[in-house]
Amino acid sequence: MLISPSIASSDVLRVADELDYIDKYFDNVHIDIEDGVAVHGISFGMKMTQKICSYSTSKEKSIHLEVFDPLSYIDDLLTLDFDVVFIQISHLKDPLPVIEKFKEKGLRTGINIRIEDTERENFKELLDTCDDFLVSTTTYRNGYEEYLTGMEQLAIDLSVHKKIWVDGHIGYEEYCRLNSTGIYCAVMGRAIFEDKKLAVERYCNRED
Repeated sequence: MLISPSIASSDVLRVADELDYIDKYFDNVHIDIEDGVAVHGISFGMKMTQKICSYSTSKEKSIHLEVFDPLSYIDDLLTLDFDVVFIQISHLKDPLPVIEKFKEKGLRTGINIRIEDTERENFKELLDTCDDFLVSTTTYRNGYEEYLTGMEQLAIDLSVHKKIWVDGHIGYEEYCRLNSTGIYCAVMGRAIFEDKKLAVERYCNRED
């Protein structure tokens, strides 16, 4: 299972240095674009995302589009050097036309699956639209982040036929448990950046 460090969890005042670290040890980078509307937080906008994509030499760059109006980002995304974009659909009444528009533009498009998305009547139909899925393994309840073992199992089940990424409170214990499954990649934040030396020892088996 690959690891894609989430640059939003890094020291954003030293993004270039953090990207050098990612490129050296992990060779994958994950970028969250948040508008503060579809989700409560605000991370990176398009200008910063463009700089990250231009600077990073990682083999695989993934973008998580957590915005109210995904279609308004298409033209900008077409100018970037990245590999896959995951669309958050939890706030979209009918995500299918949005997904199709992204695919029509030639963008490798995936879907972010949150626990509320599994309750959609057309959930199985959505699973047929893409090959890449970013499964959120946490949710916020009563102000606390809760790890969802059911979503972890969903990710494992889907990995039999799809390219599955997991995102949400993936630490060393979760990594060890999931590494032997068919899951393609784990997006990891605090586990990578809180102690970089320990992260390299645990996940890279390389010399500093």
